[in-house]
Amino acid sequence: MFSLTRDRKPTAVDINHMRTLHEEAIEQLELMKTALDAREEAAGTLRDTLDNIATHHWHAYMDIIHLITLHDEAMANVIKKYGLALRDQDDEADDRLGISPTLLTLLLVALIRRHRRIWHIYGWRASPMGDYLKESLVMEREHVAELIAMVQSSL
Repeated sequence: MFSLTRDRKPTAVDINHMRTLHEEAIEQLELMKTALDAREEAAGTLRDTLDNIATHHWHAYMDIIHLITLHDEAMANVIKKYGLALRDQDDEADDRLGISPTLLTLLLVALIRRHRRIWHIYGWRASPMGDYLKESLVMEREHVAELIAMVQSSL
């Protein structure tokens, strides 16, 4: 007979799925960066439209972070530690950028590099440096959360 009240066992992380999620996060950040770069050359309503596009890519990125936290409990804990709220669907009140585009671009580049590093670490699963890689993941998660907090507080 099956018991419906059994304890949940932690499941192993699907490495390929996590790599795919981090690739998608990188893609959204790169699209946001492209919109910000184009914004520098634009004026008037085109500039406002590019602000909106960049903000929408940030929202899509945060949706991907939400998916990552569903599969990576350690990442979810780090996000909670920094008090970051993953956005609700109705959380699109103001699409204006409240930060210097240059600073925002630099933060995006840093986030892209962190996600690429996590993507690579997930690919090194057969490496003899297992403990080092586990500690690297902890550090990378912390850095991603810190960068997200910086961008989130300024948008």
